[in-house]
Amino acid sequence: ACVRTCVCVCVRAYVCVCVRACVRVCACVCACGCTIMVCSDEPVRFFCLQVVEHHIRERHSAADDETSMKLRKLLLSWLQEPFISGLADKNFVKNKMAQLFAMACVVDYPSRWVSFFSDLLSCLSTGHLVVVDLYLRILLAVDVEVVDRDIVHTPEENQRNTLIKDTMRDHCVFSLVESWYQIMVTFEQYDHEITCLVMKVVGAYVSWIDITYIANDKFSSLLLRYLQVEQLQESSCECLTEIVSKGMDPMNKLQLVESLTTTLKEMGILTTSASNDDDADYQAKLSKLVNGIGMALVISYNKLLKGDNKEHALIALQALENKMPYLVRYLNDEDDDVSLAVIPFAIGYIGVLKSLDSMSKSQDEMLKQLLLININKMKYDEGYSFLTEGEDEVMFMEYRRELKVLFDNITQLHSQLVLDTVNQLLVTMLNNLDTEGFMNVEVALRFFYMLGEVLPDKGCHFSGPAASSSPWHLMMDVVVNSRLSYHPHIAVKIQYFELLVRYERYFAAKPEHISTVLEAFLDERGIRNHHSMVRSRVSYLFLRFIKPVKNQLSGIAEQVLKRIEDLLFMLPESDQGAYLSSNDLLFMYEAAGILVVTSNTSSERRCLLMNQLIRPALDKLIYYYPKMSEVGDATKLEGYAMFLYQLMSYISRTTKVFPNQQITRQSGCLQCFAEALPVILKGLEVPIHKETLHSGVRQYLHRMIICLGDELLNYVPMAITLLLKDCQSQNIQEFIPLINQLITKYKHRMSPFLQEVFMSIIHTILKCSSEPYDPRDEEAARDKQNLQKCYYHFISSLVNNNALEVISSQGSSQLNEVLDSIVQGAMEFPDPSGQKICFGILKKLIECWGQSQSVAGFMDYVYKTIIPSCFIVPMNSSFDLNDGHTFLALGEIAGVLKTLYQKRGEEFLQFLVNTYLPSINLSQDLTQLLLQAIQQADAKVLKNYLKVFFTQLRTIS
Repeated sequence: ACVRTCVCVCVRAYVCVCVRACVRVCACVCACGCTIMVCSDEPVRFFCLQVVEHHIRERHSAADDETSMKLRKLLLSWLQEPFISGLADKNFVKNKMAQLFAMACVVDYPSRWVSFFSDLLSCLSTGHLVVVDLYLRILLAVDVEVVDRDIVHTPEENQRNTLIKDTMRDHCVFSLVESWYQIMVTFEQYDHEITCLVMKVVGAYVSWIDITYIANDKFSSLLLRYLQVEQLQESSCECLTEIVSKGMDPMNKLQLVESLTTTLKEMGILTTSASNDDDADYQAKLSKLVNGIGMALVISYNKLLKGDNKEHALIALQALENKMPYLVRYLNDEDDDVSLAVIPFAIGYIGVLKSLDSMSKSQDEMLKQLLLININKMKYDEGYSFLTEGEDEVMFMEYRRELKVLFDNITQLHSQLVLDTVNQLLVTMLNNLDTEGFMNVEVALRFFYMLGEVLPDKGCHFSGPAASSSPWHLMMDVVVNSRLSYHPHIAVKIQYFELLVRYERYFAAKPEHISTVLEAFLDERGIRNHHSMVRSRVSYLFLRFIKPVKNQLSGIAEQVLKRIEDLLFMLPESDQGAYLSSNDLLFMYEAAGILVVTSNTSSERRCLLMNQLIRPALDKLIYYYPKMSEVGDATKLEGYAMFLYQLMSYISRTTKVFPNQQITRQSGCLQCFAEALPVILKGLEVPIHKETLHSGVRQYLHRMIICLGDELLNYVPMAITLLLKDCQSQNIQEFIPLINQLITKYKHRMSPFLQEVFMSIIHTILKCSSEPYDPRDEEAARDKQNLQKCYYHFISSLVNNNALEVISSQGSSQLNEVLDSIVQGAMEFPDPSGQKICFGILKKLIECWGQSQSVAGFMDYVYKTIIPSCFIVPMNSSFDLNDGHTFLALGEIAGVLKTLYQKRGEEFLQFLVNTYLPSINLSQDLTQLLLQAIQQADAKVLKNYLKVFFTQLRTIS
């Protein structure tokens, strides 16, 4: 044992040296192969398997025939004694070995290892259990590599996989199928794991092999018999599901499904009443089989109908109708997993009903039955935990989402049936509100709520001459006049408030109810409820409610504001133990801002109200700023920084009611926010936790650009300077949208200041984008890409908002640095949307500077660098001319060429003819066609021509 361990350690060290040095690859793999055979140390053995995997994945395709043969012998030796005897319980090793066989198969089969499958089959002659097990695992691994549709393959890999499957069909599938049958009959009595594994293989391969190999008496009798064997029934069910799901001729599929269903019925496998079987897993598998049967009939019907074979389509429809009792039984099963499995069948059946000119009475009854089952299954269980959401709760909510899809389909098919059913359900529940369980009440409200999603109000639910007698109006009357808001259960209470917001147009027709529901929002039923979940949700819904009804609130806005001011002025330092969380307070402050502006009072009074609203937050800012320098506790400092950010956010949210400066001024509140600005900008002077505090300041500045207008300009230089200081990558990404908004708002008025800080901004961005990062770190790569894109947006804002003097005023070397960065982005940025921005910038620069000599050296740069980029980029194979985003970038390239012709005329054309196009060996014919397109076509036509031109050019080159 000691000698063996020593050998293992030595081989491991030897392998590491070989891999690092990339030498003696064959010797390295052979050493690993020998170690796998003799070493009992599982980590060492697995390490060696990984080395072999690395060789197959990275180097084997380029290996010579001798190396390929050695690998083949190595792999096949693993299927021989005595090695296999030590693998009995080592599933993770067997799975890795199977993966290596499969990887070798996709590289060598059928070119270099044409006997791959026959070699595997020959190993079965030993009859060794482990060999059979490994053989089946290898076939499953081959399926993963070649067939698995969940794996995205390149076009080359798809072509390779097609060749492998075609060769297998021609040479070995029959032998493989025969081996599966023999394994099943050999092991069914004494090794159920192997029998289940072979059925998994059959299910995996049946999708692409000849169905007659499997759908025959020989196999069917086995699979059906296994349905009555407890240890085999689940695997048999899964295998039969794969068989009925195979794509095939619709009439053949119909015959197969009908034969199977008849047999299952005769065996008593499928029942139309709820099963007493305690095996929920088996029932779930049976439900999937029923779903497969149903979907097979749905697909067959649709194919026959599409092929105008109406006679056979009616046969398929009748077969489908005959399966409805099974759909009802499994959809209504007590176990949600069982019910979930047949929802696609139910949706498919409804899709079939949608294609009919009219529904029969029985179909109408079936639809109603499906709706009632949907309502029943949507109910919460008594044991559902609303406080601590565990795995069961998450799974139920996912199940509910699937039920909603079914409900949407039923409603789209027969809206009146659903409307009448929900109306009746709601009225019944509310008439018995005191005696009904919370789950019954909640589900009635939930379906009324969902009804508004699938049948949205287009102005007719609560308006028009007949609106007052419409079911929508009547249902809302029942809800508003009920005592639902007093219901003790939080699910019912929250759903009540959700309904008020969903159907807010009701209150335009019945404004007398607004004060009643507002009272519910504001007292212990809503934002003062003892349950934090209710308070949190109602805070958001309160904002959603007052937005559409604000015109009806003018007379009571101050009263409402008075009712919530104690909640607004709490301003806790942290969310822990807070009555309302910071997010809840954001909604409340925005609602308060709306109430201030809505109030039916003078502008002076509104200014006073707004000042009273934001003053406590401003006072807290003034109080806590010095503490950021006085406190030494890091945890406290972080908490203070977040609190300061939240205070700035509250003030910012009060301004969301103002769409522009004019409305802000008319409201009388402009002065409040102007006076708050210097206080908030003080946050930029705090030396620690800059990222958090700067984010809060930027948020307020974004709003002030909209609200204050020109009054903000005096503060911009100081704010921008401090925001730029010691800026990191994430900060600059958040800073650029602010500077772009400033440029868009103030245009050339920003130029004097921007000329001074322009290169500082550029260098900060370029420095951050050039910082090294691990290429394997996808998030870091995305971050860098986003930063570069922000930079292009910044330059684009300048060139498109009459601020070009910011760029042109720079020195020639700085100007070239900027131009080079844009051309580099146009040529190398991996996202075509970024390339589009870059070419758009170049087009605008040519448009502005292309006719004059105002910018020295610019035209030389155009001829030397920009024009070549317009040809190099579309010639790159990574520039997918068939992609929509890439085509938009090509449109900007067309714009560059067109603008150059408009600005420089014959000079540009002569440069193409005499200098550039000859340098890329373009033929005279293509040259003339290109020149003709540039001169005569508009930008859209030229874009279409360039797609053809560059496609042809790639073919030639």
